[in-house]
Amino acid sequence: MEKHFSIDAGNGEKMNGCPYSLYEDGHDVKDYIVPPKGYEFVGFKLVEIPNNQIYDGKLVAQYKKLPWKERFTSVARGLIIALGVLAVIGIIIALTVSIFKTPSPSQKNKPKPQEEKPLVTDSVKPALDTTTLTPSHSPEPEPTPSEEHVAAQVAPIETQPVPSDDPNVQFKQAFWDLIHQRTIMMDPYDELYKNYKDKASGEEYDYLRFTILKNFDTYKEWYRKLKKVPQNELEGINSIEALVQKLKEY
Repeated sequence: MEKHFSIDAGNGEKMNGCPYSLYEDGHDVKDYIVPPKGYEFVGFKLVEIPNNQIYDGKLVAQYKKLPWKERFTSVARGLIIALGVLAVIGIIIALTVSIFKTPSPSQKNKPKPQEEKPLVTDSVKPALDTTTLTPSHSPEPEPTPSEEHVAAQVAPIETQPVPSDDPNVQFKQAFWDLIHQRTIMMDPYDELYKNYKDKASGEEYDYLRFTILKNFDTYKEWYRKLKKVPQNELEGINSIEALVQKLKEY
């Protein structure tokens, strides 16, 4: 019978999308483990999880500290790269400033244009054409928009839903978020169940517990049908009855 082991990164980190392991030594998921700085990954330690219906155990990542020389070399290499990047940035900034600051030779030798002033004497003055100052007709006032027109142009203010403290409401929202996002891993569903165990109730809670998390074979068959539902149809499903009817089509 195929076994499944959950992954615990310990003091390190686990990459996004890290699956469960099918082997007790976890060699099929070791590339998903990121060790902490100054340490290297050396393998997994198997921890039994009695009475767990989903996993046969947990694999905890193990690390060992790197020798002093290797840690120093890593730090020195990082400093050299950082200094090199800063030097390149400084050169680029200096070249950019010099290009925009130094004027070209054509701009240096170009004489400034002299402002031409009109010659007007006291004896000869231009006659003022009064005909251009008198408008042929007075401008019509712009129409004032009516109150109904102004109200029609004001967009309604959308109100955001107020977060609820009811655990049933919170559980239902988190459950449908996982469904609408078509979450592939079984772990988020299991974590949601554990977080709201003995706190929430209702159709979504019972469906999660007795259908999705019944066993791993049931979960694989359930998700096989879920991923066939078109995304636009899946986002419009918000009840267990509608979800069950839609999955029956596949």
